[in-house]
Amino acid sequence: MSNYDTAKLQPLLFGDKTRYLWEIFQRHVGSKGVLGHLQIRPVLNSIGLYPTQSQIYELVHCACEFSGRAPVDHITFGEFCVLIVELQHQYRINSSGPRLRSQMKSKSAQSLECHRLKRRFSDRASRFQVFLGGSCNPTTWRHDIAIPFFKQNGITFYNPQVNNWRPELLEIEDQAKQTAEVLFFVVDNQTRSTASMVEAAYLAGCGRQLILVIKKFEPPVFIYGEKLSDRELDDLDRSHAYLADLVERMSIPVFVDIHTALQCTKRILKSNLKVEDLSLADGAQPVRCPQIRVANELLKVKDVFNTLDTSSLGRLSWEDVQLAFRAITDHNLPKNVSSKLRSMTFTFEQFCCLLGEFRYHRKSALQSFLRVFSQLPSKITNFLHRSVSNRQQISESCRSRQRDIFLGGSCGNSRWRDDIAIPILLKHGISFYNPQMEDWNMHYIALEAAVKDSCRLLLYVITDDTRAMTSMLEAGHFIGQGCNIVLCIQDLQNGAQIDHEKLSPNAVADYNRARTYLADLANRDRVPVFDNVSEAVSCAVQRFISEYTNHLGPPI
Repeated sequence: MSNYDTAKLQPLLFGDKTRYLWEIFQRHVGSKGVLGHLQIRPVLNSIGLYPTQSQIYELVHCACEFSGRAPVDHITFGEFCVLIVELQHQYRINSSGPRLRSQMKSKSAQSLECHRLKRRFSDRASRFQVFLGGSCNPTTWRHDIAIPFFKQNGITFYNPQVNNWRPELLEIEDQAKQTAEVLFFVVDNQTRSTASMVEAAYLAGCGRQLILVIKKFEPPVFIYGEKLSDRELDDLDRSHAYLADLVERMSIPVFVDIHTALQCTKRILKSNLKVEDLSLADGAQPVRCPQIRVANELLKVKDVFNTLDTSSLGRLSWEDVQLAFRAITDHNLPKNVSSKLRSMTFTFEQFCCLLGEFRYHRKSALQSFLRVFSQLPSKITNFLHRSVSNRQQISESCRSRQRDIFLGGSCGNSRWRDDIAIPILLKHGISFYNPQMEDWNMHYIALEAAVKDSCRLLLYVITDDTRAMTSMLEAGHFIGQGCNIVLCIQDLQNGAQIDHEKLSPNAVADYNRARTYLADLANRDRVPVFDNVSEAVSCAVQRFISEYTNHLGPPI
């Protein structure tokens, strides 16, 4: 039973729910009595919960960081309880998340959709069930695996792979993919797949039926016979993670095995299913409620606990536990809670377990609250008033974190934000969010996604001194979602150096291919594209002023 002995275990189990969760937890924990980050997703899947990988990354990071634990690779039983009950609650209420603030207004969105449908159902276009997108030369997955499978199962397909890809082929490919019922994309580990990743991100944003396979790089990696540097490989690994997250945020499963993906494609076509309806039984990794930030819930619990732990001993008295529970849930603990608990002091771990047991176990919390409020001692009523006030401040704080413009695009040593964009935005009184940071890791994906969702306009600058793959993926995805976006795209020059490493001609061509593809997607969807940063920023400012300030007053 891991390293929890009976004496430690008993105070963690407060009823049937925590006992049930403990049975699940203890089947998967290691010798240290914690649940490793690689085990979290399979465990949750076993009880019908399907988070994204980035949700797990963020939860684990926040749990370990705010508890001062190392390494950052696990959660405790109490944190597990908070995670489970919150996800189950969100699933019950069928939480769909807020609408992106940057999405176009209804008339503009309808115009864009009509424009896309006109392209999609052109009389000139042939009809194929599957479009075979993704990595091309020198990969052979189409001829060796996919095409024989589709022929054997009587499924029509379009194969865009040619020996020498040229920008002029974009129009022909576009007609084929617009009419396909399923878009089958493989991002292989034998090529950089730059344009394919941008395209997959865009199609996911459009809400198309996408089957995506991502094959992980295994060092050493050679492309065109050239060994990739560790830094470039890190960039490409990050691109794979971003692409997977963008796709999962649309509730689309991501595959790692092409044979499983092919079987799922067959099932979709033969059974008239949607991609998001695929299940574990089909071999897919389902995703539900991808917009939920469970880590936020854990942080709220920790903040309330620390606020009431005035002695900084890491424990709360029974009276303080009642106050903390009420501050988080807006209702009282059940009256039939064991009298034995009243003599206890509670660690944070125990408090999390108590929340897991009783948080959503209530009858008429509002009526109970109104009935007893006037009879509460002054200490409690004063705390409740402060709690309400604090929640109002938190709400105001959340609104204040909303920004007018998101400054997406090239980071690293690029200074376009500080030197050009920020001075212009400050001059016009337009708020912004700058995502540039020195130490980035996977847990920031969910955080940055929430920030982007809250901005009114997205500005992406792809400079000529960075590879900028993740930024191009994001830009393509948000174009697909119909967001209000402005682009600046600069091509890499031959002999370009990034992080003091000279790019080969093949690498320059690959990254410029993604730039070309992104610019083409933007032009097709009527998104302004510049190659000058100042012009792009000025366009973003004018767009914001014309579309928002007339209705909302001066920007914050």
